[in-house]
Amino acid sequence: METQADFENGIQGLLNTCNNQIEELEACAKQASPELRKQCEEEISVLIANRESLKRGLLKVDDQCGFCSSCPEENE
Repeated sequence: METQADFENGIQGLLNTCNNQIEELEACAKQASPELRKQCEEEISVLIANRESLKRGLLKVDDQCGFCSSCPEENE
């Protein structure tokens, strides 16, 4: 059985992963071609939105997919 502390640690781990991905993409975007820079910036925007939604408890957290707004519901 997962405890609240385990859940919070999992959320923090996902937030850390997201922050690391944002940092990597920001560094890549600085050196990228204009086309690749645009792709990096779009991905950064998605990651920031997901991170903020996760902080607010708006995204489902799942062992299989981490966090996402499109995870299949358990009842399906």
